[in-house]
Amino acid sequence: MPTRARSSPTWSCTCAAGAPATTRNWPTEPTGTPRAHRRCPATRLAPHGAPQVCAKVPTAGGKTFIGLHALASIFAALERRQGDARLCLWLEPSLSILDQVLRALRTPEHPYRLTLNRLFEGRVSVLDKRELLAGQLSRDEVEDGLVLAVLTYDSLKARNKDDRKLYQENSALDDLSDSALAVAEGIDPHSLVAAMAGLNPVVIVDESHNVTSALSQDMLRNLNPAFVFELTATPRVGANIVSFVDAMALRDQRMVKLPVIVRNLPDRGAVLGHAIYLRTRLEAEAQAEQEQGGAHIRPIVLIQAESRSKSDAQTFEQVKAELLARGIPEAWVKIKTAERDELKGLNLLAADCPVRFIITVNALKEGWDCPFAYILATLADRSSAVDVEQILGRILRQPYVRAHGQEPLNMSYVLTASSVFNQTLEKIVAGLNRAGFSRHDFRTPDLPEDEGSSAITAKVVPEPAPAPVENLPLFAADTACQDTTATTLATAENKSSEPSANDVEATMQAAITAQAELDAASAATAGRAIPLDVRNAMDLYPLRPEFAEEIRALRLPQFFRQAPAGLIFTDEDGGVLLDKAQLLDHEFRLADCDVNDFALAPASGDLVKLDLLRVGDVQGDYEPTRIRLKDTEIRKWRDYLSSLDPEAKRRQLTGLVGNWLGKMPPLAESDLQAYIHKVLARLSPAQLDEVLEQQNAYVDSIRQRVRREMLDFARRRFRQWIDLRKVDTRPFYRLPDEIAPRQKAPVAADNSLYLREEHGNGLEERMADFLADCENLRWWHRNPSGRGFCLNGPFNHYPDFILRLRSGLIVLLETKGGDRDNSDSDAKIELGRLWETCAGRDYRYLMVFENNPPAGAHSWAEACTLLRQL
Repeated sequence: MPTRARSSPTWSCTCAAGAPATTRNWPTEPTGTPRAHRRCPATRLAPHGAPQVCAKVPTAGGKTFIGLHALASIFAALERRQGDARLCLWLEPSLSILDQVLRALRTPEHPYRLTLNRLFEGRVSVLDKRELLAGQLSRDEVEDGLVLAVLTYDSLKARNKDDRKLYQENSALDDLSDSALAVAEGIDPHSLVAAMAGLNPVVIVDESHNVTSALSQDMLRNLNPAFVFELTATPRVGANIVSFVDAMALRDQRMVKLPVIVRNLPDRGAVLGHAIYLRTRLEAEAQAEQEQGGAHIRPIVLIQAESRSKSDAQTFEQVKAELLARGIPEAWVKIKTAERDELKGLNLLAADCPVRFIITVNALKEGWDCPFAYILATLADRSSAVDVEQILGRILRQPYVRAHGQEPLNMSYVLTASSVFNQTLEKIVAGLNRAGFSRHDFRTPDLPEDEGSSAITAKVVPEPAPAPVENLPLFAADTACQDTTATTLATAENKSSEPSANDVEATMQAAITAQAELDAASAATAGRAIPLDVRNAMDLYPLRPEFAEEIRALRLPQFFRQAPAGLIFTDEDGGVLLDKAQLLDHEFRLADCDVNDFALAPASGDLVKLDLLRVGDVQGDYEPTRIRLKDTEIRKWRDYLSSLDPEAKRRQLTGLVGNWLGKMPPLAESDLQAYIHKVLARLSPAQLDEVLEQQNAYVDSIRQRVRREMLDFARRRFRQWIDLRKVDTRPFYRLPDEIAPRQKAPVAADNSLYLREEHGNGLEERMADFLADCENLRWWHRNPSGRGFCLNGPFNHYPDFILRLRSGLIVLLETKGGDRDNSDSDAKIELGRLWETCAGRDYRYLMVFENNPPAGAHSWAEACTLLRQL
């Protein structure tokens, strides 16, 4: 984490960036460079002199969560002395976003506030501009805990009389007057800005691509920040990107509804009609899933009316009247504009909320999130390109952050009516880029010309030739590393403007097909995507030329499963790449798992016994001493001090523990809640108090147990599928043409696969040294955990090394040093053995222990001898 040199405006960096990575070692500075003046290569020093770094996160990627967690790391890295302040200024681009963030941070049960309370031990105050001006920013609160002040950019740019109050004398801030710091001319030393500047705050800038002007930079300089952390989907030019979230990773984690299905229709009436029919079909799919135990989803259509200046109000009313004329109940329709907000006070996620259509222009372009929004219907004039990029991100969030059984519920939809549809598509692509995604994340349905719309035909064809890495679009797959596809678009006119059941069915089928294609593309390019705006800050190392042709032809075996009936996209043998979630199907019910052997160890927590013990032999000389309580005493005292009825506690804790655990895909929420209730039913009143007071320890115990139950079931199912030949291995994974080590090895080896490999720790480094000198080895590669080749079984296992002997034998090698938690060794050995058996005689799996290897593993000496003899 970058740390500021307090005596100097320059700073050093020991954190940082990677591909895709959260940490990186920067090259050594020239000898004699003062540490306080060192800087990361490819980074730019901000005008205010403090460290300013950026996290690139697509829409729906959890920017706020990342910022909250970053706060704890930043304050810890700043090494604040006792008495220093913990003030964070959280800057938002608009009042609508500010209101949303403030409301979440002030709601005790909201995940944002729960996160803050956990990170800062509950000592958190959240203030807005009015409260700051009223003097509620006190020295005691900033020294004892965290004060998080949420403001807009504009409130600090002093454009109007009300905002200028932040820069004017304020007698309510006398408590901070001794440390106030007026950093620029025109700032009163007794103003709120001067008081905040004197506290050397950490500044979080949300949507930081909006903060690029000279006025914005003056705003940051006036705050005298200790650290500035940017959050954005589209970093500004020159941003110091230290971390990025891959858009495909969001899709793979089911955080977003991708791909986007785009349809072009003859006129605005056809758009409305199709939106109504499509939404009805989606709701039917959602209801069918809910009847099978799924969560409540009520699909919503966002209708983007065309802006006509003064006639906007009439335009909205006309759209609403047309919906009512088509039989839509009035309670289902709401209007949201800058002047008219019929959504205020409504909980759109509530089961009893009737809203299914929301009419807007651009009022929803930011600061508004509802995962039930599925369809964006644009009603622009047919001769103009639809301006949709501002609000496209409003339909991307996935309900409940998990895949749904009905595939159409995992997509989002855009309906347009434009004769210049190519321009509209460019707007949609711009909207995806704006949200942090690429043009590969949308599809247009392939429909025949007589199917009731002017559809766009999408055909997937092989890429004729690999494109240079430098020319790839943002988040596109590395075509030099994987076979990719290109989308060919062509328009087709249609005469009918009213949708039919077949028409909607065709759109749904196109969605399912697109989803299967995207699944396959995601699997084929896993770990390959490197955003262009990050590449310049990375150390990239290519394959050694003598191995390049061999590696481009090599496909390492991975597990494939027999495709279930009805799946459209499979390989030529009817298989799909195995995903661990597929092993946990409807037959796995967590609530049926045995909990009789599940014991929660007692923790004393804040229950302390103090007594007087004699000191030495001097009579009357006693010292207050903390006495260790036995487990039985802890339980006795907690039972005695318990005040809540046990059943009431269990009901309360079932919901709380579920919230603390969060989502655990692919488990259904109802199944997880039933399991929690089953665990809590066995606990005494004293233990229930412990769970409430020591939530981190106990929730982690439950989480680990749930994961163990899931893994045990998946391992049994995996062995069964292999025995039944439902799972086998097929050549699939291709090693990339270049790598970006998070920490590169200090010395290159002439038989390493890449010009520089990743640096290991402990036994990994020792093994790399051995492999570099091993005569019968053709090449070896340090396989990066979480980013490289994995054995994709009941869990994803990333072996430490991949080697090829001169005999042609390929060996996966996993090292286990004495400093590691080796509780997962048995499962890895089993998975490696099954892979070896299925892959054939040309492949081997070895696990190497520094000391005392378990059954199926090798000691260091045994492994070295074996490798030399293979």
